[in-house]
Amino acid sequence: MSTILIGVDDSARSEDAVAFARRLAGAASGQVILACAFLYSDIPTRASNVTYREALKTEASRTARRMAELLSDVPLERVRTATVANPSVAHALTDLAEAEQASIIVVGSTHTGRAGRVLPGSTAERLLHGAPCAVAVVPNGYCTTTHPAIRRIGVAYNATDEAPAAAEAARAVGAELEVIGVVAADDYGAPALMGGPSYDTLREDIEEHVQKSLDAVVKGLPADVHGETIRLSGDPADQIAARSGNVDLMVMGSRGYGPVHAVLAGGVSGRVVREAQCPVIVVPRGVQAPLRELFGAAAAARV
Repeated sequence: MSTILIGVDDSARSEDAVAFARRLAGAASGQVILACAFLYSDIPTRASNVTYREALKTEASRTARRMAELLSDVPLERVRTATVANPSVAHALTDLAEAEQASIIVVGSTHTGRAGRVLPGSTAERLLHGAPCAVAVVPNGYCTTTHPAIRRIGVAYNATDEAPAAAEAARAVGAELEVIGVVAADDYGAPALMGGPSYDTLREDIEEHVQKSLDAVVKGLPADVHGETIRLSGDPADQIAARSGNVDLMVMGSRGYGPVHAVLAGGVSGRVVREAQCPVIVVPRGVQAPLRELFGAAAAARV
């Protein structure tokens, strides 16, 4: 599972996705697949039209090849294109990710949003609710701005599997890691019950617990990964989205209910991915270090 799958079409958002995927490819050693789905069902019906299908496939192949040219700095033997017939682009990418055992699917944002902000389109939204691997959503206009190498990665930590994934990415690209925890206002916003702790004491206890958890994560990082803790207070989605302006990549866990080993963006991750100012990777629930296969070789080479 060391394949980067890029979902492309004939739009600028695909150039955003390719620009970010190129950075991932530079820190990984696996295959890069540029996949273009064309909206056609191969289930035989009266509406089946082989000539029309071939025309759609030809156009999809042309689009995939054009996007592949943007990966000129990735060795040719690592890059290939694919076309898939499916009435749903998201289903096409999901099926291909399963078949190729992809580590991550990279897609761009809808271009109806603000420049520099992530705003998933319909395909990204569907991928964030059932993809079999990590999903990266790239901000609108990413390809048109100057981006240095990824030097700082944020991980929104909540005692699940995203921290090991972010650590693998940080090791591979030589980045520093921010382990971010948010003390939600409603955790201590209710009046103290009779005989219970005071408001201030309760808040201090919660903040201390969060800080200890963050410190434990940093202490457990590989020796070659420098990490620091960032403790914030307020609405988790708002705080993490705002913090995304200070990092080059944000990694989040999947919070939704459903199959283990699938991305199901929950309330906080779903909101952050709509407001983030940098690429966001949402990792599957229940997978230990889901990006290890993708970055493993590069990370090991840095040790």
